[in-house]
Amino acid sequence: MKRLSMLSIRTCTPPSMAGSRRTPTTAPAAPEKSVTARQRKTMMQAARTGILAGLLALPAMAQATVIEFSVSGIVAQGVDELHLFSDYGESLVGKPYTMKFLLDTATLAESQSGNIHGASNSTNGAPVYFSGEITMGSRSYNWTLDPDGYASMYLLPTSNIMMQSSGGYGFGQYKVSSMLDVSTGGSTPYFDTAEFEQRIEFKDFVDPWGYSSEFQLTYTAPRYPDDHGAYVAKTNFVGTGTYALWKVREVPEPGQVGMLLAGAALLTAVARRERRRA
Repeated sequence: MKRLSMLSIRTCTPPSMAGSRRTPTTAPAAPEKSVTARQRKTMMQAARTGILAGLLALPAMAQATVIEFSVSGIVAQGVDELHLFSDYGESLVGKPYTMKFLLDTATLAESQSGNIHGASNSTNGAPVYFSGEITMGSRSYNWTLDPDGYASMYLLPTSNIMMQSSGGYGFGQYKVSSMLDVSTGGSTPYFDTAEFEQRIEFKDFVDPWGYSSEFQLTYTAPRYPDDHGAYVAKTNFVGTGTYALWKVREVPEPGQVGMLLAGAALLTAVARRERRRA
């Protein structure tokens, strides 16, 4: 009877109690794994939210000052040996054009002489960040100077604005100089302050100096065999102006954009790693 009683107790022992009497064994940590996955998912969502918020906040970030200056008019004189804007036998004279400059003022040294507010990299030897674009009809040509180029600009209230540049690009094969110089002779007060960060618009103006735009481009390339010297071709023109616009183009600081792009790249890498684990 005593033996049967002990057998009944052993038989009726719940599995949980029976397991508690055995030596503990290592079991898969399912609950801990699920918690880790949940935490990882939360971190991913937070990272996505942070990067999205950063991208949306770009317009509110500190901005670099880039001046955009453009002049539209009519070509008065010019030749186009490179055929950037014309076909063979076609003249540039009389063609409508728009020439646009972009100049980053971050590396320029500013100067003040009377009412003239100027800026240039000629005195400090700093690199220049300048690009230009010319459009004639359906054709356009753009260029970006090498950093060792030269650029300058000035404002003279109430009616004179100038921006010019010179230098090379394309591994030294291209040499270019360009200038936009708008002056109305003071007949109409178009602006009253010499601050660069403003919007100035010239409509239907007459430049007493005759030309408001100038562009000179020389292309040089070696010949093989070199029996006639290097190949040289030029495109240049001057134009009268009918409309001009000076304004500030707001762009994000490179460091800020770089941080956001790095964050996006990190997020992408983590997502790929998670897919591989899954």
